[in-house]
This record gives sequence, C-alpha cells and structure tokens, in this order.
Amino acid sequence: MSDTQIIIPKDSPIRAQLEHAVSTRRMIFVAGLPGTGKSLMLQQIILLADQAGRRVHTMQWDAARRPFETPQWLEKYPEVDNLTHPGIRKAVGLWVRDGVMNWHARNSDPAELLVAELPVVGGRFTELLHQLDDEAEVLLGSDHAVFFVPIPRAEIRRAIEGFRADTFANPRNEQETKDAPPEIVQNDWLDIRRVHDLWADTQSDQANAHVYDAKIYRHVYDRLMRHRNLQILDIDRTFETKGSAYERAVPVQELTASAEEIDQSYGKLQGLFPGDSVGPVVERWYDY
Repeated sequence: MSDTQIIIPKDSPIRAQLEHAVSTRRMIFVAGLPGTGKSLMLQQIILLADQAGRRVHTMQWDAARRPFETPQWLEKYPEVDNLTHPGIRKAVGLWVRDGVMNWHARNSDPAELLVAELPVVGGRFTELLHQLDDEAEVLLGSDHAVFFVPIPRAEIRRAIEGFRADTFANPRNEQETKDAPPEIVQNDWLDIRRVHDLWADTQSDQANAHVYDAKIYRHVYDRLMRHRNLQILDIDRTFETKGSAYERAVPVQELTASAEEIDQSYGKLQGLFPGDSVGPVVERWYDY
C-alpha cells in the first residue's frame, strides 16, 4: 500500500490556497525551479483534487518532451551534458498552447481538471506565459487558470536541496532517477540570477552568485508571470513526507502530443528556425 497522503496541515495558508484552486479552477499550473517544492505541491494538488471529486489530467515537462525525442529528431537535436537540445524544447513549446486548448475542448465536463508543471527556465513550457492573440490566451489569461509559484525561504531551500541530493543518489522510484542532477539545479538558479541582473541592471557578486535568494527568485517570477493569474506559495516550513513526492496514489490521465501533432510541431520549427537559429532564441527564453 502506498504511503502517499495529504500532508499539508489544514491550518496552513498553502492548504487553503490549494483547496480553493481545486474547487474553482479549470487548470492549475505549478511553476518554478527544481529544488523549490514544486513536485510536492503537484502531488498534494492531485490528492486534494481527487478528494474533491475532480478527474485529474496531468502535464509534466519530462513526460511531454519524451514523445518528441525520437531517434530521427535526437540525431538532429542531440542532448548535450544532460540538457535537452533547444530545438526539442522549442518544438514542445510550439505544441503546448494548442495541446492545452485541445484538452479543454475534449474535456468539457467541469469535473475535469488539468494540473501542469511549468519549469519555465531554459525555455521549458515558457510559451504558456506569452500573451498572444489566440484562443489559448482567452483561457490562460482568465480566472479559469491559476499559476502557483512555490518560493521556499533560504533555510527550506537548503533542506530541499539536501533531500534532492539524497534521492538522486538513492532513488526510491523510477521518476526520481530522472530528476535533474545537482549541477543542473545549480545552473538553473544561476540562470535566474543572470536574468535578474539583466532586468535590474546590476551585477551579482560572483563569489555568492550560487547562493539562493528568495527575493531575487520572486522578483524574476513576478515579471515572468505578469500576464497570468499568479499566486505565490510561501514555503516557510518543511513537510514530513512518506514515500516519494512523485507517487500519486490516484488515477490520472497524462496529456502528451500525438504523433501527428509532433510532426506538425517539428515542421513549424524548421520553417520558423532554419539551421541553428533556434539556439539563440531559446537562450533568451525570458524575453517576451
């Protein structure tokens, strides 16, 4: 039997935010860096939604990009140093808005709920944050969707990073074997620092650039989410977990692209970004 359970206390403001979302929203997105409690929040939302009688559909970056990584396209866009090639990241991004809209059209029952992970940094599902003149914008920019960003305090971030290092070295299930290694987690934080310095016209002290700063983190995500219904989850304590944050213990349906949609996305990618031109575009993932 799974140890998966709702562990966020009933008197926690976070619990109130999540419960309100699962009872009122059509789509819930959880955005942020690895090592911020994102996976646990996703798990808890799914459990609360099931408890509330919602039928849960999930969309997560690793599961969504995997069908795009066929031998044909990996040959053209190979992974380097554990990083997904910008071409594949952009191909997934060119699909995702239509993917969400198609899900919405196919699942009209109000009981259906989409719960999605939104990594953002590095151009991972960033397209969901763009304010575009399309049908998806009507849905994504409305009160039907909420975008949560868990922001742990510094001491909590250190505890989460230590826990992630342990599970990366000794994974408890298959999903934990696919977690970003510690160096990728650190590089993602440095990318947030870089964007902050660019926007604030400052220069971080390089000796301390690796040190997490919740204020910088919030400043960057406030701006990234400026076109969306953003709610911050203030992570001010650790939660006593049993099992893995990736365990769901309730049935979910996974939203991924079909083979036809993948072909269409790569066709669009090659038309918009011939040769190696996609790389610099994805490098400026924050520029919208």
